Amino acid sequence: MKKAAIVALLFVLAFPVWGQVTWGVRAGGSYSALVQKIGDKNEAGSRMGFSVAALANIPLNAIYKRLSIRTELGLMNQGGAWYSGQDLDGMAFYNRCRYNSLHIPVNLAWTFPFYDMRISLYAGPSFDFSLFGDMTSRKENQHLHFGHTDEKDLKPFDLGVNTGFSVAYHAYFLAVNLNAGTLDRRATRRQGESPVYQNNITFSLGYYFECN
Repeated sequence: MKKAAIVALLFVLAFPVWGQVTWGVRAGGSYSALVQKIGDKNEAGSRMGFSVAALANIPLNAIYKRLSIRTELGLMNQGGAWYSGQDLDGMAFYNRCRYNSLHIPVNLAWTFPFYDMRISLYAGPSFDFSLFGDMTSRKENQHLHFGHTDEKDLKPFDLGVNTGFSVAYHAYFLAVNLNAGTLDRRATRRQGESPVYQNNITFSLGYYFECN
């Protein structure tokens, strides 16, 4: 009985907030790169991909009316290229990959009006769960298995730092997101090999289903 009362109380307290949530969708193109340091240089092997997402903007009126939590559930097509296989002359193998991930950023957003538009600046952590993909190495194509340490592969999870801004006009908006991975994506890093980090920049057009 006590547990039921607590759940009911939480529901009552949360209902006014969820009643103000703005839902939306977005879709766009992404420029992604796998970045590693070789010698004194940062090498970045890049590729073009796409990003689609459903999003929710949850207001924090009790703290400050222009603040909100902006989160997404998205599909990110990303990847890039990196070097592996240390030998006497440096890195021997050039590997290219493309893969799809479930991408979940959780941002703190600040929104302010500008003429007839609404501009939002936001930042926060992002969680990336790799789903499926493939890679080309030594002219051979193979599937990525994510996390198999006995072969050339990528880890199944990445923690990133997400920043961006959006410009909304009525129910439509343009968004630019920059995501920098913080974890080495190599499933196995042998002696002499450098860590590899996944970075992305995404340009999207979107629509809010209910615009206050």
